[in-house]
Amino acid sequence: MIKKILIAFICLNFIQQNFIYSQSNDDCLMCHQDSTLKTMINGKTVSLYITGKVLKKSVHKDMKCVSCHTDANVEDFPHPVLKPVQCGTCHKEVKIKYDRGVHGQALKLKSLYAPTCKECHGSHNVISSKNPISRTYKMNIPFLCGKCHREGAPVARVYNIGEHNIIENYTQSIHGNGLFKKGLLVSATCNDCHGNHLILPHTSPNSSISAKNISKTCMKCHSRIEQVHKKIINGKLWEDKPGAIPACTDCHIPHKVNSQNIVASISDRSCLKCHTKPDIHKTENDSIVSLRVNKSDLSNSVHKNIPCVKCHSDVSTKLKRPCSTAQKVDCSNCHEEVSNLYFMSGHGKAYTRKEKDAPYCTD
Repeated sequence: MIKKILIAFICLNFIQQNFIYSQSNDDCLMCHQDSTLKTMINGKTVSLYITGKVLKKSVHKDMKCVSCHTDANVEDFPHPVLKPVQCGTCHKEVKIKYDRGVHGQALKLKSLYAPTCKECHGSHNVISSKNPISRTYKMNIPFLCGKCHREGAPVARVYNIGEHNIIENYTQSIHGNGLFKKGLLVSATCNDCHGNHLILPHTSPNSSISAKNISKTCMKCHSRIEQVHKKIINGKLWEDKPGAIPACTDCHIPHKVNSQNIVASISDRSCLKCHTKPDIHKTENDSIVSLRVNKSDLSNSVHKNIPCVKCHSDVSTKLKRPCSTAQKVDCSNCHEEVSNLYFMSGHGKAYTRKEKDAPYCTD
């Protein structure tokens, strides 16, 4: 008798489980393909309409609805309002990164407009980022991020987003120009610099855009930055004073990076406005040093066809007096071989030791 009861219990349990877990997508779509199906969530009317056509295009097309909506495994219909889907159940590593990032932290604090997976990837219409119609396709990324990070967006009324006209500036930048006008998918978009899921503020030492890490981020595309800039920035700083090295973004303004270089942005005429005046000078070691440039000498020089800023490359257009940051010219920018020989010589070694009378190229 006990044996018969046990067998009956096992069979009943099997039948019950089979009923619950056999719930197919077609079962769900019997109701959810009704375009009038709606519910109220937090005082808002939310459509529950889903089509099989949308699901078939999704990266999750081979999954059952109840794989994500685990609390939809019920016998009675209509079922109660379901809990938000926990994407981290499958995407564990991504969830860890998201939780650490600014978006995950905002969600943890229950901040208004904190984006979750569906805001960026979609819900039932998650499409591969390789597909041009995907929200996360390369050419769509600036517009996806711009939904929140553009000026005038609802999120901008709640949070202080310091950079104005981000999308407009990006579109007109060398990166935006490369992406939208030339169709170069190698061009940097928001996520190439800021990251995808682990997005940290620039003040965080672990951020991809922190002063410490920005050069690594830029070098993902611009692979020889350090070698090029060592010729422009005093080489000793690279070795002895890491904090003294300007970050890429100090000169190349974020979201506004364009192809106009320093040579094109400051003309010789601008320099000579001041530097042809007889009384222009600076004080160095208690001595007055003239900064006057003789136009006649310049026109007879072997460098007559070279713009001033080609040699005086450390000037800055952001300053009221662009040349206030100018240091001694580094001739190795063009004369690398000769410069190497010089620094190996007695004169060069004396100059490196900062001996007062050590001769330099300009002497």
